Amino acid sequence: MRYPAINNESFSSMRNALRLLNLFTIEEPELTLSEIAEKLQIAHSTAHRLTLTLIHSNLIVKEPNTKTYRPASSILSMGNTFLSKYKLCQVSIPILEDLTKKTGETAHISILKGTKVVYLYKVDSSHPVHLLSHAGRQNPIHCTSSGQVILAYQSENKIQEVIQAGLPEYTPQTITSSRVFLQALSKIHQQGFAVSKEEMHIGVTSIAAPIYHKGHVVASVSIAGPTTRINKLKIESMIKLVKLAATKITESSNKVLK
Repeated sequence: MRYPAINNESFSSMRNALRLLNLFTIEEPELTLSEIAEKLQIAHSTAHRLTLTLIHSNLIVKEPNTKTYRPASSILSMGNTFLSKYKLCQVSIPILEDLTKKTGETAHISILKGTKVVYLYKVDSSHPVHLLSHAGRQNPIHCTSSGQVILAYQSENKIQEVIQAGLPEYTPQTITSSRVFLQALSKIHQQGFAVSKEEMHIGVTSIAAPIYHKGHVVASVSIAGPTTRINKLKIESMIKLVKLAATKITESSNKVLK
């Protein structure tokens, strides 16, 4: 089958449509027409035509009361449980911000994807350290507290899948033995939190606790910072704060995630 060629005008409209959809974020789930035009740097009339096209395509909707636009349920359902992740981030933001304020460290909300841990949202501290943990970033499970604490509550098959994918060494503290890794996961499962001390980055320690949904661990909340700050004197109090944040997110998310 031969498809019609896409002319420059059609390509430009398609590109602007994709750019518009990418404007919606956790922080800005709804936008006015003026905000859309300003962010895309297009004329108000062009933005209006673009929103009409996307509304007719059932990709965005216009709220009658606020006159704002937001993604339609059809697009939110695309991808693997995107809507659930979206709502999880929404309820987590104020709790993560409070956790960062109380600990002084960078906070994350994370999930597993295959044999990787994915950071859905990140709140930087006022004095952050260099971390490969921006939103959407995928990192190894075996050497991150956020990945370890979720994996510790998964099935044996899932744990073996991660082990078989490999336990590469990132620092001298990385667990590379499957036997030692299984022992570590067992301990994490029993104590209800994970501490990764310089297992992925020299000089960086992280603490994570599990987030539950309907009795299953589906995500984690974590903090990460210099080992000099997350030290023996502070670690116990920080563990309590991370576990409390996980409990709050669990309670809040279970109210909105059915």
